[in-house]
Amino acid sequence: MKPDTILCIDDDATVLTALRTLLLKLGNGASIEIAESGAEALEIAHELEQQGRKLAVVISDFIMPGMNGDELLIKLHHMCPSTIKIMLTGQSDFEGVKRAINLANLYRFMEKPFNNDDFLLTVRSAWQAFHYEQETRDHNVELTALNAELQQMLDTIQQQHEDLASSEAKATLSTLIASVSHELGSPIGNALLIASASVDKSSVFHTLLTSDKLKRSDLSQFVASVEESSQLLHKNLDRANTLLQNLKQVAADQASEQRRFFDLAETVQEVLSTVAPSLRNKAHRVDMAIPVGIGMDSLPGALGQVVINIVNNAYLHAFRGVAHGILRIEAVQQGDRVDLSFSDNGVGISAPDLARLLEPFFSTRIGDGGTGLGMTIVDNLVRKSLGGTLRVTSVLGEGTVLSIALPRVVPEVVPVVPVVPVVPGAVPVSAKA
Repeated sequence: MKPDTILCIDDDATVLTALRTLLLKLGNGASIEIAESGAEALEIAHELEQQGRKLAVVISDFIMPGMNGDELLIKLHHMCPSTIKIMLTGQSDFEGVKRAINLANLYRFMEKPFNNDDFLLTVRSAWQAFHYEQETRDHNVELTALNAELQQMLDTIQQQHEDLASSEAKATLSTLIASVSHELGSPIGNALLIASASVDKSSVFHTLLTSDKLKRSDLSQFVASVEESSQLLHKNLDRANTLLQNLKQVAADQASEQRRFFDLAETVQEVLSTVAPSLRNKAHRVDMAIPVGIGMDSLPGALGQVVINIVNNAYLHAFRGVAHGILRIEAVQQGDRVDLSFSDNGVGISAPDLARLLEPFFSTRIGDGGTGLGMTIVDNLVRKSLGGTLRVTSVLGEGTVLSIALPRVVPEVVPVVPVVPVVPGAVPVSAKA
């Protein structure tokens, strides 16, 4: 990356040499450019713009032949408004300086002769202010883009949700919308608060500079604040971006019903991350023990609906009355087949209820959060969309295991797989962990 530039303008070559030597003491890696007239300075600024280099700070003498400093800074302001501008003057009449303050957003002016340490402190502060404003602007642009992308995603998902409202099998989209809206609210809200606070601190810092009340401790405090704010902004935006990427993939899979190649562990983790926010107020947890590397050429959208329905079903039914429920998701590759299991340490299912588990509209909690379609949807998706089989084993008071056998490559025409009966039986030890 090309270094940012500090441009000095003075009609006295001796003064320019002294300023350049002094500025090298900053040690910030800046490129130092000099010009002996306003016209030359404008040419340099134009060349920097053509090269894609940023003009960070301009230091201009006030009285110069041909074009005074105030006129130059006003023209530079139209070319590169974000550049920090400092004017050097030995005049007692500051009318030109006032004009530059009003029209060119002058950062500060210094009377000649000036103290070298004060001069370096002023330039260093201007340099920090320029980069702080650039960083804040970049963060705001990133945040705006993220918000726009999020809004577009939420609008799309909402439209999909409305279009699919009549289909209970697609109702899991509402869970995604609620979960992601809740989860993204925190990092984006934090980022907005940090950006707002940074603007306030920048304004206070600017006031100290223009009133000649800046102390070294103020500068140190400002720089530390900029660093802390930048780290917090990056952390929150990265968190929001990660969730958004997961949502985009899961939502796309849910909406498209298209097959693709995917890693089983990665896809299941993406689905779990989208529903996790809505489950955090529960004392239960979901443990995933799927090894990386199980490649599937199948329908990730249908598989995601299966996972969401089973997780929701466990929280609604299996863990009723259980203090700390655990749902464990495991997978083993068996040649061209994958055995996927969901084991819980919940209340279990009685033999009569287990026999009716896959019947449409059967639920022990109709009118109390249950629709009676959750497991029916799971069974239909497993058999008719994914070409697999579902087997449910349960012991009352000891938990339930849902065993799903899936082909790694879903056939072009999915055969009609018969319903596998659900029967009482021993629950594996892993389900009781």
